Amino acid sequence: MQDKNPKNSVKLTLSGLFFFSLPSIFGSLLEPVTGIVDTALIGHKSTTWLAALSLGVVILSSFTWVFNFLIHTSIQSVSEAFSLRDNQRVNSRVKVALILSVIVGVGSSLILYFFSPLLFRFVGASEELLPLCQRYFHIRLLGQPFLILGGTLISILRGFERIKTCFILIALSTLINSSLSWALLEGTDLGLAGVAYGSVVGAVFTAIFSLIFVLRVEGLSLTSLWGAPLKGEWISFGKNSFNMFCRSIILTGSFFLCTKSAARLGHVSLASHQILMEFWLFSSFLTDGLALSANILSAKYKALNDVENYEKMKGNLLKLSQIIGVLFLLSYLLFKEPLLSIFTKDLAVIEAIESVWPWLAISQLILCGTYTYDGLLFGLGRFDFVRRQMFYGLIISFLPFLIYSYYSKDLLSIWLALISLGTYRLVIGYIGTRSLRVNG
Repeated sequence: MQDKNPKNSVKLTLSGLFFFSLPSIFGSLLEPVTGIVDTALIGHKSTTWLAALSLGVVILSSFTWVFNFLIHTSIQSVSEAFSLRDNQRVNSRVKVALILSVIVGVGSSLILYFFSPLLFRFVGASEELLPLCQRYFHIRLLGQPFLILGGTLISILRGFERIKTCFILIALSTLINSSLSWALLEGTDLGLAGVAYGSVVGAVFTAIFSLIFVLRVEGLSLTSLWGAPLKGEWISFGKNSFNMFCRSIILTGSFFLCTKSAARLGHVSLASHQILMEFWLFSSFLTDGLALSANILSAKYKALNDVENYEKMKGNLLKLSQIIGVLFLLSYLLFKEPLLSIFTKDLAVIEAIESVWPWLAISQLILCGTYTYDGLLFGLGRFDFVRRQMFYGLIISFLPFLIYSYYSKDLLSIWLALISLGTYRLVIGYIGTRSLRVNG
């Protein structure tokens, strides 16, 4: 299979991999921007609206994140077949990914619609907030299938190494979403619904234009995607997706348990925990760009059985991850006060954060490596290994600290549980990526 716009091979130097990863890094950083903009817009209008928005976003983002297995499995499977120039297998894998994304998108929307009252009561929505929550939520559900489909199509494009195209699509979607949300909020009486419609339009735009760019790849067309996939593709993709789904459930569950544990300690600890999570997630979004490159290139070199370039790529991506880790470490240690002032000036909250802050800063050295190893494992197709090890990590490294937090009644124990799980993932990442020729 040939590309209509052939690209030079990726330079496997530190600078070459950095510039290859840069569009993915920017794209990853743009992901939370829409939420931040929506929060800022609504926050200046009504605190009640902001509370309703927050509850709706929590439920939607949790469900969307659980189904992000479509992202990792799509990148790996398409990149592997594309590297071998296997036209038939590429068509088959793209077809399976798209069909599954439509099923997941429509299915999750229906589940969220019918169970929305129960879900909102579970997250603590009051009777006053419930009508506002449901109005915003039900409109957003119109875009949920397009959001899942668009994310899968972006991943397929990444499998074809269309990194810059993906960044442009994400940037335009973010701009359209934010601009339309502002226009509808300020220029109409739609209120919170206007912000929801902006998100729906952004999701539809991403899905439609991502599909157009996918179909521009030579050998792919609507007619070529018609018909049954190759024998075994459903089983292979389904098995990998199931393994990644289990991983997502474990990670989402661990974050949820930490939040519940922090809430048990009181509102000050919960507020402190949420602020710490913002700094944790920001570094993960940045390093996710390296993980995406690791996924794409590992799948490529595994397909080509190119051990030399795999080892070179792995070594330099890990070096880049440590450079980013050091930058975060220094930034968090040197600029603690101005960084915290962005979120709070409450002395009680700041005092609670200070007990965890040095650990959060030091953990960046570990976590940036962890995220890159995740991408390498995905690219090698070691999804079953990842699922099993995530379960072991939950039992061995996460739960002991979390259980201890019930006795110690401090925020640090909760965060040590998260950091310990990240450290375990780093170790198993090192073990699972030592060789290009791995199975299971």
